[in-house]
This record gives sequence, structure tokens and C-alpha cells, in this order.
Amino acid sequence: MQTSTSGRIPRSHSQYTSYAQCGEMYRLERVARVASDPAGWFVQGTAVHAAIEAYERSGRTLTTAEAIAHFERSWRQELAAGREVCADLTQWRTGGRKTATKDLDDRKALGAHQVADYIAYTEDAGAAEQVWTTPDGRLAVELPFTIQLGDVPVRGVIDQVVSTPYGLTVRDIKTGTKAPASSLQLALYRRALRETFGVDVIWGDFWICARLGRSPKRGGPTDPIDLTTIDQDWLSGQYAAMDAAQRHGVYLASPGDHCRACGVQRHCKAKGQP
Repeated sequence: MQTSTSGRIPRSHSQYTSYAQCGEMYRLERVARVASDPAGWFVQGTAVHAAIEAYERSGRTLTTAEAIAHFERSWRQELAAGREVCADLTQWRTGGRKTATKDLDDRKALGAHQVADYIAYTEDAGAAEQVWTTPDGRLAVELPFTIQLGDVPVRGVIDQVVSTPYGLTVRDIKTGTKAPASSLQLALYRRALRETFGVDVIWGDFWICARLGRSPKRGGPTDPIDLTTIDQDWLSGQYAAMDAAQRHGVYLASPGDHCRACGVQRHCKAKGQP
């Protein structure tokens, strides 16, 4: 794990949420580096993000067919990477009763549909929603950052910053069916934009991709979220607490419903594994 120039390990939102959900899962994945069982939703999510990024970086000139071709290329790459970790598809996580083969087939079809639906949404929105260009001339798509929260370096990648009818908005794209339960991720990104560009973005949203099946639904953004309600000093304290606990080797197991989707539960002593 890389360290910053200050000697501290850079933290991220994914580290924070993983540690907060279950310290033992964090330890197995990020300290012991136990190989995590692959899951089709990771392949799908990465491929959808890659296609949307390509579409936006083209100035929205890619056709739907071209964007889906990007999705399919990324899908093949991510699937191959997953099979290098675990060639046995019976060990892949599916989140249900489907076989991994069926789950992957369904997710590939869903992902391609989500890309097409995203493009249709941007065409309908037109000038009302456009990706922002940073003061240093970068398109705000998959925008990396590294900031300091007190003594803790924090890094991440912002999916998008978008000009919307209610103002400049930090947006995270979700390929699952539910919006996150909190806006802490967006609040961190607000802090990153202020620290990096001196721009205070007070609004955020989650773009929830389309779904198929018995309850099909088009994709679109959640209602705007006021990010000023998250106290930034408190947020800094959360990362400081997580950083201190990890540096002192504090990893508390927290078994629960989330264990069903955990990629390292086959190695978890809290689940009775050796």
C-alpha cells in the first residue's frame, strides 16, 4: 500500500466505508491481502463507467453503438481479470440464486442497456446538464484528487461534476438499484473541489442507472442533496479516527446481512472459518 510524502497511508472513501462496515473485512482485504472472490457487479460497474467516460470525453459525439462497444471491450477486460483471480465461476458472488454464468449474462445485457439509457438521458437534458470544465481546463469526468484532512491524506476519483438547473453539482454514478444511505461520499468530493480548485459546490446527487426485469425503470439523478449539512470538521475527524484505528491494528468484526456480499467471508473467523 503506497504512502504519501508525509509518510501516512492515503485514505479513501472506499477504505472508510469498508472499515466502518466491518473491520475484519477491511483487514482481510487490505492488510492481509486475501484474494476476494470476484463478482459480476464489479465487472458491470467498471464497464458502464468506462463507456460513460468515453462518451463524455468525446464531447458526447459517440453514437450509442460506439459507446456500447467501449462497454463491451471493458467488460471483456474486467471479466478476464476476474477469471485470473478465480477461474471457477461457481466461486463468484452473485447476490442471489443465479448461477454465475446466468448472472454475468444478465449483467452484460443490463450494462449495455444502462449505457444506452444514459446517452438517451443526456440527449433529452441537452444544455440543461453539461459536464463542468475545471479552472485548469480538464473535463470533470473521472477527476482524481488528493487532499489533506488534518494530518490524513485522502484521495479519490470524482465521477462527474455537472452544471445543472439547480447549480454546479458533484455526481456519482451508481449501477446498482439503490441510492447510498448517506451523502458522505459526495461531501468528501465537495471538500476536494474546494481544496483543489477553490470552488464550493454545495449540491450533489447520485445518478442511478436504469434497471430491467419485472420493474424496469429509466435511469436518472436523485433529488439534489444539500452537502452543507455535513459538517466538514466532523468529516475530518471521521477519517482521523479511521486512520488512527488502522495504524494501531484495531479491526473489529461486524457480521451481518452484508456478509452475503462479502468477497472474503470464506476466510473470516467470525463466520467460523479456520
